[in-house]
Amino acid sequence: MNDRMKVRLLIAAAGCALGMTGCGEPYEEPLPPRDALYYPIGLEMHPAGRFLYVTNSNFDLKFNEEMGGTVSVIDTTTNTILADASPYVPSFAGHIELNEDGTRAYVTSRQESEVTVLEVASEGQALFCEVDGESQRDTRSCLVRRVPDVRDGAEIPLDPFGLSVGRVTREIAGEEVDFDLVHLSHLQGNQVTSLSFPDGEIAGASMRSAALLEGGNQTRIRPGTQDVYVAGRFTNVVAIFQPYVNEEGTVEAIVRRGTVELSRAVTQVDARGLAFNAAGDRLYVAARRPGALFVVGIDESEGLRHEIINTIPLEPGASGVVVHQGADGVERVYVPSYRNGIIQVVDPQLGAVVDIIEVGRSPYDMVIDPAPVHCGAPGERCQAYVSLFDQRGDVAGARCKDDEKSCGTIAIIDLDPASETFHQVIEHIQ
Repeated sequence: MNDRMKVRLLIAAAGCALGMTGCGEPYEEPLPPRDALYYPIGLEMHPAGRFLYVTNSNFDLKFNEEMGGTVSVIDTTTNTILADASPYVPSFAGHIELNEDGTRAYVTSRQESEVTVLEVASEGQALFCEVDGESQRDTRSCLVRRVPDVRDGAEIPLDPFGLSVGRVTREIAGEEVDFDLVHLSHLQGNQVTSLSFPDGEIAGASMRSAALLEGGNQTRIRPGTQDVYVAGRFTNVVAIFQPYVNEEGTVEAIVRRGTVELSRAVTQVDARGLAFNAAGDRLYVAARRPGALFVVGIDESEGLRHEIINTIPLEPGASGVVVHQGADGVERVYVPSYRNGIIQVVDPQLGAVVDIIEVGRSPYDMVIDPAPVHCGAPGERCQAYVSLFDQRGDVAGARCKDDEKSCGTIAIIDLDPASETFHQVIEHIQ
């Protein structure tokens, strides 16, 4: 069997998992389009860089509330959406992240406070639901709302939104077992949550939640550690915790590791994005109130210590932050500004915004091609992808209309410092 035939069979199997005609009972209409974007939010890329994954939120509830979202699988060689490989997920989808080896994708949704656990096809060309080694025709089989999945199982706390995915390995019955650790922040309440999935499987999952900070917006794992950092919308601190995972791989507790005070003058900083540099000794926090990028130094020479080493003014409406080491050796920090339709480019060594990229209406999330063959040297292809939440097509500033089939766009930015179009939008996906 040649590779092309294998890909067709994988996508066909994924189609059955998605409830396509002829594969089982369909979902309840009206359903969102799987060949178009609809209020896109979270972005993730396959490690090989060819496939981009986009969570679509059904923000205006135009479609079925239960399964009104999708995860668009986009082939970045053609910038086309692979409809048959793009699964339905619950409405109000938030963020998506792959596990360490790119075999599972985890998606948060706020509709009924759930996480969807999806299988990733071998080359990244499809996402689908798999239970006990078999593809399911209904992705609802891969929703996690309670752990364990019984009536009196513990519920995932309200409004899971941000997530980060780590991993631990335990020796069980003489064999090494990998456990995906999925950490959640919640827009409502003061909880954070850690879930453990043995070999990425829902069966055998464990979960613990703990009160940590109000309105958690995003989480990030500090490189080289199990420390999870959480930013909130209604506090002036970044909180730090670790899950305690026992020898059986079960999450038994949430261990508080401290807080980082961002501002004494502002009690509700409204932090929207977190990112670490590669070494893990710098944390960047993008905030809306005040409009600023906080640069936090991390020192472990005498215990875990944090220090605000710079506060860089930003335009209003930050929605995230990404750190990238350019092919020219310069580290840059990219901050989408939802209100102004721009990406602010910060040089942390200079402590200032050094460039502005006009991207269009309502930029939310941003991801940069992680493939080893890209972005390594000047002249190589290096691209970033930005979700434009409610922009119509490629018309900058044009908002979606109620009667349109699709809503939202992905802007592609050239990040090759040797290119004539460096820091410019070169194409749109819609």
